[in-house]
Amino acid sequence: MRWLNTGGRSKSESEATRLVQEVIKAEDFNPDDFSDNFSAQAENRRLDRSKDPSGFFDNFKEASVTIDVPSGDKTIPAQPFDVPGLMYRDILSVIKTAFQEPLADKFHFSPYKLYHQPPGSEEVVRAYSELYNSDAFIEEHDKVQRAPLDSQDLGCKLERVVAGIMTWSDGTHLANFGTAKLWPIYMMFGNLSKYIRSMPNSGACHHVAYIPSLPDTFNDFASAFHRNWKTQKGDILTHCRRELMHAVWKLLLDDDFLHAYKYGVVVKCSDGIERRIYPRFFTYSADYPEKVLLATIRDKGLCPCPRCMVKKSSLDRLGLIRDMRARLDNFREYLKDKVIRARKLIYKDGQPIGGTYVNNLLKETSSIPTLNAFVTRLGDRFNPSRMLAVDLLHEFELGVWKALFTHLVRMLYASPNGTERIAELDRR
Repeated sequence: MRWLNTGGRSKSESEATRLVQEVIKAEDFNPDDFSDNFSAQAENRRLDRSKDPSGFFDNFKEASVTIDVPSGDKTIPAQPFDVPGLMYRDILSVIKTAFQEPLADKFHFSPYKLYHQPPGSEEVVRAYSELYNSDAFIEEHDKVQRAPLDSQDLGCKLERVVAGIMTWSDGTHLANFGTAKLWPIYMMFGNLSKYIRSMPNSGACHHVAYIPSLPDTFNDFASAFHRNWKTQKGDILTHCRRELMHAVWKLLLDDDFLHAYKYGVVVKCSDGIERRIYPRFFTYSADYPEKVLLATIRDKGLCPCPRCMVKKSSLDRLGLIRDMRARLDNFREYLKDKVIRARKLIYKDGQPIGGTYVNNLLKETSSIPTLNAFVTRLGDRFNPSRMLAVDLLHEFELGVWKALFTHLVRMLYASPNGTERIAELDRR
C-alpha cells in the first residue's frame, strides 16, 4: 500500500490489485530475475530494439535500404548508406492473399457505369459512388483485355481482371514498439465497396510496410565526408529523407510485381475460379508533407500543389471558374529529364543540393532532385500526381476546418462575456 500511495498519481487501486494477482502471485514470478540496477525505461528501450513478440510481423520480411549520400565534392564519389529496419510484405503476395480470402466473394471483377433517374424526372444522370464504377477503372479494365501475354502464357484464356490498389501512408506512433515511431504503408482494394472497406472489423486493410527513419548514426556518417556538412546539413537531411521514401518504394515494386503489372498473375480466387489479375494503382491518400514526397516536389514551393502547376501567387483564386480551368490546363507532369540533370550536378559535379545551378533547373516547377520510384519502376507514362487523392481528414477536418474553428473559439473568448458565449457554444 505504501507503493500505491506514494510516487506518481497515475496508479489506481485496480492496477495495484492486478500487479499482485497477475505478477507477484504468478507461479513463474521470481524476484531474482530483476537485476540490482533494474530500470523500466532501459527495459522498454531494449524491447523496442527486439523482435516483435506478438507475431504481428510473422508474414513480414526485414531488409535494409540503401541511399546514396552526395559528398559535395566532384573529386569524392557519393557514399552509399544502409538504413536498417524496413519491415515489409511482398505486394504481390498481399494481392494473392486478398483475392483468395472469403472477403473476395464481395469483390467486383467487372466495372460498370452507374446511372440514376430521379423520381418524376426523365433525365438520367451518371452516378459515381465506387472505384469500380469510375472511368479510370473502366479504362484500365479495357486496357488489360488487350494487354500482351508472356511468351509462356500465349494460349491463356482466363478472365482478366484489375486489382484496384488504393494505398495509404502516415507517419505514426505504434504501440507494438513502445516509444518507437514508424511509418506504415497499407492498402485496400477498390474492387470492394467502400461501405465494407470502411468497417473496422472487415479485414479489408492490408499492412504492406513500415518505413524506418534515418538512424542517429547518419549524422556521423554524412559529416565525416561531406565537405560542407555544417552549412548544408538541412538540405542534405531533407534530400536523404526523400531518397529513403523512394528507395523503399523501389524495393516494394520488385521484379515479380512488375511482371504481374505487365502480364498479370494467375490467382485461384475465393470462388474457386482462376483469373489473371493485373495490379493497378488508382489512389494514394496521405497528408500534404507525404504528398509532396510522393509527387517529388518541394514542400510549399512556388507551385505547392502535388497535382497541378498553379503558382502560389494564384492561390487566392481558389474556387473561381478560371481557377478550375487553370488546374485542368496545367496538370503536373513529372520532369524526369530535369531531375536527372540536377542529380548529375549534385552527385557528379559536387554542386549543393540547394545551390543556384540546381535551383535554376527545378525551383520554377517546385521539382526536387529525387527520382520518383513509381516512374522509375512502372515506366515514364505513369504520372504519380494523378494517383494522389483528396484527403478530407488531413486537408479539411484536421487542417482548414480545425484552424477555422480554433480561431472562432478564440474570438468568442476575446469578446465581451466570452465565458458565457463559450458555454453557449458547448451547449449547442
